[in-house]
Amino acid sequence: MTIQDQTIRWGFACAAMLLLLGDRAQAQTLDEPFHMPTMTDASTLDVVVVDDWHVDTVNGTTRQKLIHIHVDEWWPGVEIRVPVRLIAPLEGSVDGFIITGSAVPETGDSSLPPAKQMVLDGGVGVVQTKIKSLGYYPTLPSSTALRDRYIQNDLDLRYTEVWLWSAIMMRSITAAFDDDLFGPGPVIAHGNSKNGITPLVSSIHDERITAVRSTHAFTAASPIRRHDPAAVAEVAAADSDFDAARSAGLPQGDQPWNYYDKAYRSTAALWDLALAAGWSEAEIQASFDRVADDVYVSENWDQLAARGVDILSLPGSHDWVAYDVPSTSVALPDLRTYIVPNGGHSRPGHPEAPSNDVDAAFFAEQLFGADGGLETPEITTAINGGHLDVTVTFPSGGVPEDSRIFWMYDRGPDGSSWYLYKLFPHDNWAVMDGAGSTWTCSIPLEAGRNSIDLISTHTVTVGGNVIPISAPYTRVSLGGGTTTYCDTARNSTGSGAVISSSGSTSLDANDWVLQVTGSVPNSMGLFYYGGAPAQAPFGDGIRCVAAGTGGLHRILPASPADALGDVVRPVDFSAPPMASGSGAIAVGDTWFFQYWYRDVAAGASGFNLSNGLAVTFAP
Repeated sequence: MTIQDQTIRWGFACAAMLLLLGDRAQAQTLDEPFHMPTMTDASTLDVVVVDDWHVDTVNGTTRQKLIHIHVDEWWPGVEIRVPVRLIAPLEGSVDGFIITGSAVPETGDSSLPPAKQMVLDGGVGVVQTKIKSLGYYPTLPSSTALRDRYIQNDLDLRYTEVWLWSAIMMRSITAAFDDDLFGPGPVIAHGNSKNGITPLVSSIHDERITAVRSTHAFTAASPIRRHDPAAVAEVAAADSDFDAARSAGLPQGDQPWNYYDKAYRSTAALWDLALAAGWSEAEIQASFDRVADDVYVSENWDQLAARGVDILSLPGSHDWVAYDVPSTSVALPDLRTYIVPNGGHSRPGHPEAPSNDVDAAFFAEQLFGADGGLETPEITTAINGGHLDVTVTFPSGGVPEDSRIFWMYDRGPDGSSWYLYKLFPHDNWAVMDGAGSTWTCSIPLEAGRNSIDLISTHTVTVGGNVIPISAPYTRVSLGGGTTTYCDTARNSTGSGAVISSSGSTSLDANDWVLQVTGSVPNSMGLFYYGGAPAQAPFGDGIRCVAAGTGGLHRILPASPADALGDVVRPVDFSAPPMASGSGAIAVGDTWFFQYWYRDVAAGASGFNLSNGLAVTFAP
């Protein structure tokens, strides 16, 4: 499958298409992408009963009913209708239900796995509907027509498969509650991939959803999903390096080559298509920004918590849909997450990772009062000589039955090909030591490494089944490393200045070079550094550096941008201010750097800044 095919397939997350037209567009606005009075109006379902309530023909242990419902008009003259299968016990009604959009038989009856049979035995219903890629809805126009319509219109990323899927789920919930056998009660939405994305998005808008179990799906408006210039530049550089390594004979790895060309590359392909059609970068960026509140759990966390929605996310550490797990853990540190080491689409996970078959435990926890699973623990690290000491602590006295930790070195940035390619080595894991709510491990560190990434897994038995949870994904700088942080603001060129570096951060080597791209061509600017990070408005941008205990220090003389807006500044560690005084840099120190430049054409304060660069210096 080509990058362009992936652009079409994955909607706003990996690309986008214009879908909604006609009557439905009149009911929604940018502030209300789903018109919930319509979504919940049973009188508009136009239900067709295909197979009324009957004892199933599989093994005679359930009653099942198959209906078709009206979802919406998604293209002029094209109606979307989907099958919905309702499943109840042989006797009595049910209170609430679990719902997914996968594996609904459109003919014949469903057989149920043990987890869903347990739900029925507890007096809760099962609902199945059809949430598939566009090719499974033959009445829709071609993918090419959909892509062209997106490009030719207002770049509204609401109009994607994601909205089709979410509307189907919410309309199916309405249909289930409209049936006499389905009484009020909890609604647990669950599934994998597109059926993992859909429950998360639907839960933001539909207050009937009480819990979500989501696999291989995104949850946060991370920097790379927002198309932050610094994150984009970092990924582009990593992808260029990956392509060069591949040309030089890089082994294929565990997946076909096109697996590693997914993730952020698909969104980049969309961006390029829109640019080629004449849209400006600012217009494309606005289309990305305005959709965030409607699709990301991170932007609705307080609202969901106030409603009591319980979410268990299983993104996989190496998935091309959930391709930003490290920064997601920063944005959502309290999200209950089991980060399956080496898990993802077509990836089974690390051989020492706990099973990710958690449905029965999650359903028992949510529906039947089984002892609750673990809450998200805190994780702390400390470099101790040649070891990294790791401590994981559970709140409220949570006690795991088994705790393990997995690690890898020098991983590529979120969304890059290297991020997908390089796996946690099979030997890089250990059982953590501990008792009660505190667990520890000391990891021997490899020499010459810049960073180490950690995933912990902790298990507890719920309702007779094991349910795992992870501490937030953690990346630790080991010295001699650089990390971009903070935000860069767009300047009068329509871009933003992005700071980076080349050479070594070794003080002995003294060959380090500061660099900036995307500044204002031929503008004056200078680099400065300080002892602490910051993120505060300043001029037309954001000040990312604070004095801390070491003060603020300019690197003189000034460093003007060239005709392309690029800046290159070699740094001399043997010269002031880095050689002596309060600005002196020593081995193991971490300092924070930024570029400050003039931008008179912006017409505001007249100056702007790059993002920040955190640097830990090596011998």
